[in-house]
Amino acid sequence: MRRMNLIKVSIIIPVYNNEKFLDKCLSSVINQTLKDIEIIIINDGSTDGSLLKLKEYESQNSNIILLNQKNAGQASAINRALEIACGEYIGFVDADDFVDHHMFETLYQEVKCNNLDLIICNWTKVDTNGKVLSYNDHDKYDNKILGRDEVIQEFLLNDKELVEGFSWNKLIKRTLFMDYNIRYPNIRYEDIPTIFKVLTKVNKCKYINKKLYYYVQHGASITNTKNVNNIIGFIAAVELLYDIIVEEKLESECMEAYYIYRSKCLIAEYILTIDVVNHSSVLRTTFDTIFQSIKMNQLLKPPIQIKLIIQLFLYKIRLLPQLMLTYQKCKSLYNKYLLHS
Repeated sequence: MRRMNLIKVSIIIPVYNNEKFLDKCLSSVINQTLKDIEIIIINDGSTDGSLLKLKEYESQNSNIILLNQKNAGQASAINRALEIACGEYIGFVDADDFVDHHMFETLYQEVKCNNLDLIICNWTKVDTNGKVLSYNDHDKYDNKILGRDEVIQEFLLNDKELVEGFSWNKLIKRTLFMDYNIRYPNIRYEDIPTIFKVLTKVNKCKYINKKLYYYVQHGASITNTKNVNNIIGFIAAVELLYDIIVEEKLESECMEAYYIYRSKCLIAEYILTIDVVNHSSVLRTTFDTIFQSIKMNQLLKPPIQIKLIIQLFLYKIRLLPQLMLTYQKCKSLYNKYLLHS
């Protein structure tokens, strides 16, 4: 029988063909210093050896709950776990990443001491060997307390990159999901609208600068797999925020910031995926419609978005695509030079 009143944190791990990453991921979660946790793992129809490995871990660890389902997507897997989670707080780990052994104890102590609905920690990007690739130092924002309005603005304007649209560097009070029936939509980049929806229900949250989560960059991750469907999915996720703002009646407080958020996200996605866009008439038409609808005068209101204005201006006079392709060719040549020098 599960001891619902004693489970401090439910850690949700969706798995789809992550066999080669599972040992490092699960070892980091199983060996958490925080006790009274449950680890809910959902195998979403993996076709590699993930399920067999997960069954071994389940047999050896009494706090692992293993669910198996036909492939239905990450959102479906997470939502199924949310339905049975008993923890006071919910944490998320992607199956190809890993976490500091003190992560959930550190976050849980913070939320309990400060009566928080949500806490956010810093994170580090690493390669598959654990080598650090990048991280942002937010030392001057360490222990920053944010109310609902401020955390929403931080998410939308994202000038400090404190509040970002993913689940895995956060600990979230379970009642936010339950009381407001918040679930992950069945789209790619499902974290973006879900986390934004959660933020609209937060009374008090906190940012800590401790780097407790390790995001593993590899070629098979969705952020590195840029194809037409993923790009369209990203656009859809960003557009969903508009519906949430209207639904929550936050137009007067949030619509200007959302306009900047949407413009920034979509121009950045366009630049990042220019090769794919150039080979897709659907994407070219989609981005053209989006960018032609953006009015420059909206971006001249404080805080003025100089970089974004320049990027959009270059797009509107048809120079941005050529500049980005030239930049990528030069970068590729430079990388080849470094490789053979």
